[in-house]
Amino acid sequence: EDEVVEKRLSAYTGQLVGVRSFLTDGTGTSNPAPVKPPVNNDAESKGDKVIEAGKKYLGTPYQYGSTRSNKDTMDCSEFTMWAYRDGLGIDMGRGGARSQANYVKQHGHYTYDMKQLKKGDLVFFMSYRGWKESDYKGVDPLKQSITHVGIYMGDDKLLQTFSKESGGVKITNFSDTHWEYRFIMGGRPY
Repeated sequence: EDEVVEKRLSAYTGQLVGVRSFLTDGTGTSNPAPVKPPVNNDAESKGDKVIEAGKKYLGTPYQYGSTRSNKDTMDCSEFTMWAYRDGLGIDMGRGGARSQANYVKQHGHYTYDMKQLKKGDLVFFMSYRGWKESDYKGVDPLKQSITHVGIYMGDDKLLQTFSKESGGVKITNFSDTHWEYRFIMGGRPY
C-alpha cells in the first residue's frame, strides 16, 4: 500500500518547518546544514524603523497640547505622530491619543493583550490613578478613556513622553509599573 509519490514542494508551504540536504559536496562528505524557510520580518522591520525614528527625539521637552507645527516640544501624541511619519511615512493626522487609537482600529492591527504587542506598536493608556497595582483594582480598562500613548520597544520598554518633570522623550520600563496597570490596548496603524 505504501508507495513513493512525487509532489511539488509548494504543496507543503503552510506545513514546512525546514529542509535538510544530505547530498554530498563532491568530496564524498554530506552537507547536513539545515535550510530554513524565509521568515516574514516585515512587521519587526517596520517596528524597528519607528523606534529608530522615535529615538531621534530622546530628551525633546514635553509640552501638553504642543503645536505639532515644529519639533521643539512634544506631547505624547505629537511624539508618536512624528515617529510614525518619520519612520514609515504613515500620517495618522494631528489628533490626540484617542484619535490615534481609532486610526489603529480602522487601518491596522490591535490587541487588548500586552503579551501580543510587537516592537513599534503604539500603546494606549488610561488616566493615572497611582503607582501601585492596587490603585487600579476593580477598574475595567475597556471602560476607561484613552489619555496617553507611547511606543512599545520590546524587551519590556516604552519610548514615550509624559510630563515636564519626566525629562521629555525617554525610555521607561513597562511591566510592574503604573504603565502596565494603565494599559488599555496596543497596535500598529498598518
